[in-house]
Amino acid sequence: MTPDYWADRTVMVTGGLGFVGSHVVEELLGRGARVLCLYRTDRPEVRAELPATEALSTVCVDILDYDALLAAAETVPHVDAVINCATLDGNMEFLLEHSGRMFDENVRMVSNVLQMARHCKTQDVVLISSAEIYSYESEEPMREEDDHRRHMEFSPNGYRMSKMFTEIAADLHREQFGMRIYTPRPTNVYGPRDDFGTTTNHVIPNMLMKLASGEDVEIWGDGSQTRTFIHVNDLVRAILCMVQSAEHKTLNIGTPESISIRDLAHLLAAATGRTNGVRFDLDKPVGAARRALDLERFHSVVDFTPRSLKSGIADTVQWYQKNLQRVR
Repeated sequence: MTPDYWADRTVMVTGGLGFVGSHVVEELLGRGARVLCLYRTDRPEVRAELPATEALSTVCVDILDYDALLAAAETVPHVDAVINCATLDGNMEFLLEHSGRMFDENVRMVSNVLQMARHCKTQDVVLISSAEIYSYESEEPMREEDDHRRHMEFSPNGYRMSKMFTEIAADLHREQFGMRIYTPRPTNVYGPRDDFGTTTNHVIPNMLMKLASGEDVEIWGDGSQTRTFIHVNDLVRAILCMVQSAEHKTLNIGTPESISIRDLAHLLAAATGRTNGVRFDLDKPVGAARRALDLERFHSVVDFTPRSLKSGIADTVQWYQKNLQRVR
């Protein structure tokens, strides 16, 4: 049997107690890696869900502090790979009020991770990007080539602009320093341990919180606009496949299964046992009618079939209901 690519490698995961980061940590440990999990905010409830093993080391560090980040890296003999899951995000109100801060902190985190990786001669660097980098105006499935090299546009959204910087920084560091840097671009991510706080901008947690509290889900427009989603476990597996294959430095990550926002709300209502709970505000803006990714590269790289949205929703609702008091 061929050994797993990640077995016996030491991998630093920044934001390792966050939504995506904790699943990266869990998957890597399951594959025999040694994981250096960095976090800024402790989440004991997430720690409790991670495997208890000597292969996992956790260090509280703010990666905005480069010296602290480098000191954390030097607690292990060598960092073979780093997967940056640390990011500052929030709902639309937070975006509008803190856009400058969001851009600044996300840019500095990426810059520090790249500088640390150069210093430590780290072989593989993953900077999780986003499908947000693509133009909002295109309704065709967006290919990896349809990025800042072809269409660069300003946005008052500091999170979106910081992801564009991530991509540009990756390009420049690959060219000048010959670094192996991967920038996966996921569509909307959902699943257990998502942010169910009041400042979340993720549509599925927002809807779940409304339904669980007995409130109606408000949909802007008629809900016919379509979106695609990827379960967090499938995102993590795809990222690891991407690095192992080393075939593509950028990769769209999603599924071909699109769903209207209206049908998504009804699917979540059914999964939570609600017979109604969806209403529409036809006077509100609806955004792009369709946002989808071209997945040709994705299907050539991954070695698994992502789960269906219905299956992933059931998994997420089960976790949410089990942890309802805590996430509230």
